[in-house]
Amino acid sequence: MNANVGYHRREILRAGLTGFASLSLGNLLKARSCAQLAENARRDDSSPAVRLKSSRRTAIILVWLRGGASHLETFDPKPQAPVEFRGIYRSIPTNVPGIHVSELLPRLSAMADRYALVRSLSHTGGGHPAGSLQVLGGDPDAADKPGPVFPDWMSVVSALRAHQAGDIPNYVAVNPVDNYDNFVIAGPTHLGTRCDPFKVVGDVSLPDFQVPNISLDPRAAARLPARRTLKQNLDRLQRQVDNTMEFEAVDSFEAKAIQLLTSPTARAAFDLSLEPTQVRERYGLNQWGQQLLMARRLVEAGV
Repeated sequence: MNANVGYHRREILRAGLTGFASLSLGNLLKARSCAQLAENARRDDSSPAVRLKSSRRTAIILVWLRGGASHLETFDPKPQAPVEFRGIYRSIPTNVPGIHVSELLPRLSAMADRYALVRSLSHTGGGHPAGSLQVLGGDPDAADKPGPVFPDWMSVVSALRAHQAGDIPNYVAVNPVDNYDNFVIAGPTHLGTRCDPFKVVGDVSLPDFQVPNISLDPRAAARLPARRTLKQNLDRLQRQVDNTMEFEAVDSFEAKAIQLLTSPTARAAFDLSLEPTQVRERYGLNQWGQQLLMARRLVEAGV
């Protein structure tokens, strides 16, 4: 909650408009054009210009909370509101002047300069399913519906970054909350199942937990190339009879599956036992904490 720090609305508007005026449309377009030229030069091997170093890839970890504490008990305690609207917990200052959080968040209050609170996010949905579809997929419909009409933004990013995929898929979901009761709140829709996430389901904090379908025993791994060659020969014969696009989709899924099966990088990214015990304990030796740890390892591995 932003406390009163002595600024008036007129002063804030004046400061904001002054900064905005210095960024003209021409300068903005010029900056975008230069960025695009630099990106094109980086991608074009034949360019005579010196190739730029690859920019650092960005990644997003979405922590989707279907329920939990309200804003009054977390980041919006409303300390200046009447008592009947404040909630039962007092507010405490953070290390950023003017921002207060609930007393339940003392450690987060000490690092408020390292995160941003977006207070303008809202939806017009009449219920949780419609609100989820608006936030995840931009669906403007305020009515609940059985499933999404528009692809969620994670699937869109997966489609746009398909050419950047490595040993691990670009889109991994650890125990995803893609359903709300009988409603489906996320999915690739018209983008197709190729933009679905690779799902990790189960309690990742268990000592014997293993992600299925990302490893082979040595004997099976040795036989895999021969079996794949045999399958390709059979598929080639079938293509001569039925020339459809289905085989291309199957080949794409098969290639991704084999990458996962044979990649040491993929196995290591999902293996939480490789983390020091002290680090695992800091995240919390429970399903919630270990899911966050796995998400961090996946980002470090290139997801």
